[in-house]
Amino acid sequence: MNTLRQLLEHGQSYWLDNLTRSMIRTGELKRRVANDGLRGVTSNPAIFQKAISSGREYDSQIRKLSTEEFTLPRIYENLVVTDTRAACDVLRPVFDASDGVDGFVSLEVSPHLAYSTEQTIAETRRLWNAVDRPNLMVKIPGTREGLPAIHQALYEGFNINITLLFSIENYQEVAEAFLTALERRVSEGRSVRSVASVASFFVSRIDSLVDQLLGERWSRARGVEERAQVAELFGKAAIANARLAYHAFREITASDRWQRLHDKGARPQRLLWASTSTKDPLYYDVRYVESLIGRDTVNTMPEQTAEAFARHGNVYPESLAADFEGARECFSRLAALGVDFDRVTAELQEGGVRKFIEPFDALMVSLADKRRHFLGKKLNRQHLADLSQANIKTAVKALDVRRFVARLYAKDGTLWSMEASAANQIQKRLGWLDSPQEFLERVEEIQAVADLVRKEGFKHTVILGMGGSSLCPEVCAHAFGAARGWPELVVLDSTDPYAIAHLLSQIEPTRSLFVISSKSGNTIETISFYRYFYDTLAGRSGIPGKSFLAITDPGTWLAKEAEAKRFRHCFLNPPDIPGRYSALSYFGLVPMALMGINIRTFLERATKLQISSGPGLPAVGNPPVELGALAAMEAKKGRDKVTFVISDTIGALGGWLEQLLAESTGKQGRGLIPVVGEPLGNPRVYGKDRLFVYISHAAADNKNYDKRVAALEKAGHPVIRVSLPDRMGLAEEFLRWEIAAATAASILRVNPFDEPNVGETTRNTTNLLGQWQQKGTFDIGRPGARNHDFLLYGPASGGRNSAEKLIKTFLDSIRPGDYFALLPYFRKTPARDHILEQMRVGLRDRAKIATTLAYGPRYLHSTGQLHKGGPNTGVFLLLTSDAEENLRIPGQEYDFATLQQAQALADFAALEEKGRRVLRIHFRSELKPGLKRLAE
Repeated sequence: MNTLRQLLEHGQSYWLDNLTRSMIRTGELKRRVANDGLRGVTSNPAIFQKAISSGREYDSQIRKLSTEEFTLPRIYENLVVTDTRAACDVLRPVFDASDGVDGFVSLEVSPHLAYSTEQTIAETRRLWNAVDRPNLMVKIPGTREGLPAIHQALYEGFNINITLLFSIENYQEVAEAFLTALERRVSEGRSVRSVASVASFFVSRIDSLVDQLLGERWSRARGVEERAQVAELFGKAAIANARLAYHAFREITASDRWQRLHDKGARPQRLLWASTSTKDPLYYDVRYVESLIGRDTVNTMPEQTAEAFARHGNVYPESLAADFEGARECFSRLAALGVDFDRVTAELQEGGVRKFIEPFDALMVSLADKRRHFLGKKLNRQHLADLSQANIKTAVKALDVRRFVARLYAKDGTLWSMEASAANQIQKRLGWLDSPQEFLERVEEIQAVADLVRKEGFKHTVILGMGGSSLCPEVCAHAFGAARGWPELVVLDSTDPYAIAHLLSQIEPTRSLFVISSKSGNTIETISFYRYFYDTLAGRSGIPGKSFLAITDPGTWLAKEAEAKRFRHCFLNPPDIPGRYSALSYFGLVPMALMGINIRTFLERATKLQISSGPGLPAVGNPPVELGALAAMEAKKGRDKVTFVISDTIGALGGWLEQLLAESTGKQGRGLIPVVGEPLGNPRVYGKDRLFVYISHAAADNKNYDKRVAALEKAGHPVIRVSLPDRMGLAEEFLRWEIAAATAASILRVNPFDEPNVGETTRNTTNLLGQWQQKGTFDIGRPGARNHDFLLYGPASGGRNSAEKLIKTFLDSIRPGDYFALLPYFRKTPARDHILEQMRVGLRDRAKIATTLAYGPRYLHSTGQLHKGGPNTGVFLLLTSDAEENLRIPGQEYDFATLQQAQALADFAALEEKGRRVLRIHFRSELKPGLKRLAE
């Protein structure tokens, strides 16, 4: 008779520690049941990882689930549930013939839940219902947090395999959970006959670790006798431990307490020997089978061990009960030699959880790769430069040790601050993680408002907002444009009076919808715009409120104003979504819908990226998290100038990225410095402080960019590549970079959701406007130098320097690793922009430094935080001029020109207060000639 079958004659069941789809489909599993007496199957994440990742037999199901938008954990669950259910069906005859003693297939809860009681209980229920077979056995680790889950699951009547047991004490806790669960059922008059359980002791791992400790002890032993005492204990601990566990089991089943349960129909919680393959090649290959035979036990063997035992194994009846006293003596001797067995078992259980987490995470990465492959051109693609570098790999792995992704989606504020109040505030700023799914449920509400606007024949949608309230709409207006029959969307985010007047001249106010967009509801620029345009319409429209729509947080001044003035609609955004993370909320979606963009499709595209980066995926293989980690680690090495190269068709994305990275990371003297719109140059003009990001759109003409970026790579500059197959891919990019920014901020140890230095300019502006209201002028001090074209304010005073000398002194302060910021406070025109671009490129090529160009006051809501709170490597040139036009702000004593001037002076003062290198040039003559002479 097959020796595997003989085990059953002596009360032990043979289970197989492996499960694959091919094993089921080819009939191998059925053959083992028929020929070898197989009576059960165990699985674990490592087994499934090997089965699913190594072949193609799961690919058709993965492809189908990927196209149906299943998350990675749900894809995994569907795969393993399919196999488990099929295996249960194969073993059902064993289950029926044994009256429910054997015939079980074990499926483990996620190893990430090993320390979460409630989540383990919930997953047990879900797996039980998903498999829907009476011979399923759910595996739960016997951790401290697992014990209450084990008790509850058994009480609810689920079959439970308690795994990762190493110590007798832990086993006794598990047995107590089993007994009390059954007693609870009995007290309620419920059956206990059908509740099955096994307690899985891991065997060979004990010898592996104890032998290692004994080897270290042997090297310190003195003399032959002491070394012999150590050597005699090699390979003894695991079997001795199993025998003591079996002794404890027999004591339990011999007790009156158990007899009472037995009389009610209960069956014992059998001991299951797991990890019974021989890890040490010097040991007999079936020692953990022959030595562990006993009644009411199970031995789950890997295929190799089962086949070896079938070939040459021997059955020694009740070998488990052979020498209980010798087992106790073994541990006394180990203790005398300094081996702390309690510490051994604790370390093994903790390590066992890790050993299941690692293959589980690797499987999630493999599934993500397969999913991306099957979705093909339906997804954006990301390729990271230098990810193979040791420090980048180490950083990503360190994020996994900290369970970064799971904690991110659990909204754990301690990822960014260990200070309790700060962490609590951060937790209230993570609602953007839910935006794709949450706002899919709000599409109909948004679309109904947009459809009515279209039906009523509006010609323009005018976004009045700053920073996060306007940048996403600007990106989409540039990339998509208005669909046929929909209003054209324009954005106003400048207090320059000429810019406002120019916009007014381009629209018909009574046929325009004005969207007042402000998270705080009191942004000074936005509310000033609103007052101006409401006043403009008040004399032309019977009900001006119908021409206005608000997007703000609940309870703001703007929300109340919208109700009081009977706005067409007021969208109240979830307050836990910060402005710069609001692209996939009302702030981005309402303007998109008003342009005729299909926002449902847009959000569904974002969910595709979320599936590839969600809580089921580790940091390794998680595209946005790896991106953020790479950017942060490069910044730590000095490559903090994140230089964007973006296809022209989606070029406006740069402005949104600029704000996101600058405001999220630029604080506490650290930060990523985004460089947007800087024309590409020869690789020689760039220093070693650059990290390039090339975002390409398939529909654009990218030949020039492709060639120049390839040259950068060839010259050794790191380049991150992201490719979009279509414009809808912008949805992925909004979410990708939000997650990346949050990740980078965590590594840089800054809070990405506050703006500690923005208030400095705001306070200065308020004070200056108060000064102007009292005096009718600003106290701006004496210029440091002057000439016919401009006045200079900055590091020198007294007017003794020539303008040329002061500018030279200012520029001479530039050092390698600095960046130069051009900050004009006047209306943007193509001619002026061209001159400023020439200035920045010339300076970059000469000094080999990064350059930025940002118009005020717009940049105050974008890079302003970075300028004052980030690294002190910025050199700032503010350019101001007399107003070309003036417009009053209804309800205020100051006008737009005064507001713009106050903002420029306020930021100049804030930069000086921070000790930044800053110079302000005020043009006295016409701007274009003055700019040309400055450029010269």
